[in-house]
Amino acid sequence: MKTVILNDTNLLYNVAADRFLEAAKWAKRHCKSFVQYNITDVSDISLTNDILAKYFFKDEKDAIIFMLRWT
Repeated sequence: MKTVILNDTNLLYNVAADRFLEAAKWAKRHCKSFVQYNITDVSDISLTNDILAKYFFKDEKDAIIFMLRWT
């Protein structure tokens, strides 16, 4: 399983959540091996981020395509 993490740097909380959902929809349409994503609140332990999104792929090629588009 390959994991790609997106963060909310320079984004408001609701804007970041919408971006993460948009990225998941894109992954579902364009990456056959996309499995799921989840959002984690890290505001209590991070000085720079409030939320992180993890995207899971079965194929490394799909993870790379996703990273090129979204990171």
